[in-house]
Order: sequence, then C-alpha cells, then structure tokens
Amino acid sequence: MGGVIVDQKMIESIILKAKVCRLGLVDGNRPYIIPMSFGYRENALYFHTGKKGKKIEILQKNNRVCFEMEVDLEIIPADNPCKWNMRYRSVVGYGQALILEDPDEKIIGLDVIVGHYGGSQGAYDEKRVNGLTVIKVAIDSMTGKESKA
Repeated sequence: MGGVIVDQKMIESIILKAKVCRLGLVDGNRPYIIPMSFGYRENALYFHTGKKGKKIEILQKNNRVCFEMEVDLEIIPADNPCKWNMRYRSVVGYGQALILEDPDEKIIGLDVIVGHYGGSQGAYDEKRVNGLTVIKVAIDSMTGKESKA
C-alpha cells in the first residue's frame, strides 16, 4: 500500500514534480502555513515574496520552518464511505530560512524558482529584484511518503 520513502532520488523526484510547496512557520505559539511557488537546488528550497508581510515578520523572529508538497494525488471512491482512499506521493521536511540580501544571490534564487516552472532565466529588472524578497531554506531533513491505495 505504500509507506515511507527514504531514497533521496525518489524524494527529489517528488519535489521536482510538485507545483506548490506549503511553507510552515511558527508565529509565537501559533503555526502559520502558506502555499507558495518555489524552486529546489542542492538541498535548498527557494521562495519569493514581497518585502513586507506576515511571512517576513515571522521569519525575522524565528527562521525554523517546515515544508510539505505532494504529487500524483487521486481520490479513490468506494461504495462504503469508510473505504474511500487516496493515492499520493508527498515530502515533508524541516530547515532554516535565510532572507537573501545580496542581489546576485537573489537572482540565483529567482533562476531556481523560474527554472522549476520551465521559464526563461536571467532577464530580471533590477528595480523589481530590489523590490522583492528571496528566501532560501537550507534543508536539515526531509522524508517522503506514498500511498498506492
């Protein structure tokens, strides 16, 4: 029926196929989760956002994060409601977020994000780059899970 995925290549294949990453933060004693576009390279996730907002405020106080993404999601109905099931492959991990300040590092992060979605890299307006925040999450650990139902 599936189970835990520990093979790094399989975990990375899920990350590379995923379209959305849910980033989990801790705001004092309250969890905060937000779906974001992202990119992955060399055991790090990259995200972009505005210069201000709740995510930035939280990360400035606590840079520890959790993340989740899934692919191949399929609901499997059954006659008996208690026997409905779901197929999926997912990744959950933990890491430390760093707000990138250096313009060259921000462009690298943007290239990773744009590349994840198949876009053209490298043609960024300097004013726009300076007007946004790029977050790099250095991954401490991650595991995968699958249900073949």
